[in-house]
Amino acid sequence: MKHFSPFSGRRFGLAAAALAVIMAIAALSYAEIVDRIVAIINDSIITLSELNAATALAIEKTGGDKNDAAAMDDMRKKVLDNLIEQKLVKQASDKAGIDVSEKEIDNAVEDIKKQNNMTQDALLLVLARNGLTYKEYREQLKEQIRQVKFMNKEFRSKIAIDPEDVEDFYRQHSDDFLTPASYRINMIFVPNGDKDIYARKLKAVEDGLSQKLDFKQLAREYSEGPMASSGGDMGYLKLSEIDKAIHDAVLKLKPGEVSAPIPAANGTYLVQLNDIKPPEQKPFDEVKDLVQDMLFKKIMDERFNFWLNRVKKYAHVEIRL
Repeated sequence: MKHFSPFSGRRFGLAAAALAVIMAIAALSYAEIVDRIVAIINDSIITLSELNAATALAIEKTGGDKNDAAAMDDMRKKVLDNLIEQKLVKQASDKAGIDVSEKEIDNAVEDIKKQNNMTQDALLLVLARNGLTYKEYREQLKEQIRQVKFMNKEFRSKIAIDPEDVEDFYRQHSDDFLTPASYRINMIFVPNGDKDIYARKLKAVEDGLSQKLDFKQLAREYSEGPMASSGGDMGYLKLSEIDKAIHDAVLKLKPGEVSAPIPAANGTYLVQLNDIKPPEQKPFDEVKDLVQDMLFKKIMDERFNFWLNRVKKYAHVEIRL
């Protein structure tokens, strides 16, 4: 199932919560036969099954090694700490009187279905397969929406950023606002097709390269790939725009060098690197909104951490692991 992402938030994003809800029951194979309380946070509790479900999700997301006992124990402790923080935020949102309407839950469900291209029946099937009722799912979404609203009310609405601060942040973090490097390459593609023709063409290209013949001329004669009539000149491309196998080869080349044959399912590629255009600083006006968002998040995180540490200091937290 795809990752849900209808909301954003540092620790309480609805996207992660929705995925956690759906996957949690599948993790009950971790649970002991008799459930028990593993933590008390003021007037709330965390059960062993909750901890096991969240730990299983963390393992799924990080690809942790379940056979590494020390690593699993460390992850379990981190997960428990995160669950405790979530309980504290929930308690604070309850005290603040944060309410969530049925319409807001409906909208969240619709966003989730839309982003994952799911019908209502498909969603119900996924929930049922994991032992979760639609009502329980909506309740979980309600709590996550409540937490997001609390964060917005307590922190987001109280942050004001001066334009000068945005420009200062841009200058201080200039490496975060660079265009990616781009690579100008020529390409020769010899398709599989008839084995004899394929072998003959590929040998002709390799022989030509060994004789130092012009790569572009060889592309015009033998390539059946894009831009063959222009010598296979693909122009400047970012690595993200190049097939993985090819861009791995490009990264190993210096300008003027030609790669070894690169086998693919539909044939064989050879590439020549012409030039590398290094990363450049993006103009401030182009990234101003992004810079402001990053600065805003930084301030949000700092204020949240300050608030959370203070709340944890005075909370009654009892660990029973």
